[in-house]
Amino acid sequence: MRRRLFWLALPLLLAACRPDQVEHLDNTKELAREAENWQPKLIKPAQLLQAARWGADSLLHTADRGWRAQLNERLAAGGVAAAHPYCQPEKLPAVVKLARELEARPARELISPPRFIAEDDSVRTTRPNQDQFLVQEPLVLLPTDAMCLRCHGQVGTDVKPEDAKLLATTYPGKPLTGYQPGQLIGRWTVPMTRKGVAEFYTQKTRKIPKRRRLW
Repeated sequence: MRRRLFWLALPLLLAACRPDQVEHLDNTKELAREAENWQPKLIKPAQLLQAARWGADSLLHTADRGWRAQLNERLAAGGVAAAHPYCQPEKLPAVVKLARELEARPARELISPPRFIAEDDSVRTTRPNQDQFLVQEPLVLLPTDAMCLRCHGQVGTDVKPEDAKLLATTYPGKPLTGYQPGQLIGRWTVPMTRKGVAEFYTQKTRKIPKRRRLW
C-alpha cells in the first residue's frame, strides 16, 4: 500500500521541482567574488614593496593637490605673509586621513645647500626592517612652479626682499630662499608599517563587481 502511494505521489513531487519553478540567485558571481575577496591571501615581498610605492604616491598626490589649492588661495588673498603658515601639506585633513589608513608618518626635509638633482636623488622604496617600509621622493623646484618660486627662488628676482626677510625671521636657521629652477629643494620621507601597506594592497587588488544594469 505504501509503495503504491509513493508511486502515485511521485509525479506531484517531480512537478514541484521543475527548473522553471526554482528560485535562482541572480547575483551568484558577485557573491562568489565577494567570498574570494575575504579569503586570506599570501602577499609576496615584491608585492608589498609595490604597494608601499602605491601608497606613498597616493599620499603625496593628495598632499600636493590640496596644498597647492590652499597656498594659491592664500597667496592671492594676502601674498607670502598670508600663505607661508599654510605650507604644511602633511597636516591637511585628507592627508592625515590617508596617512592613518596606511599607518604612515609623512614628513618633508629641507635640502641645503642648494644643488641640482642627481641620479641618486631618484624615488626610493626600501624595507628597513620586517615591519617597516620607507619611501623617499625628491622635491625639485621647477621653472614653471611660480608658486614655490615666490618663497624659495632668488631674492630680488623671484622673492621680494621684504618676503625674504619675513621668512628668515619666522624660520631662523632655515635657508628657504636662493634656490634655482631645477635644484633639489627638499625630500619627502614616508615611513609606513607592514600592516598598513598590506591592507592598502588588499584594497587595491580587490575584485569589485560591476554595477548591474536595471533595464
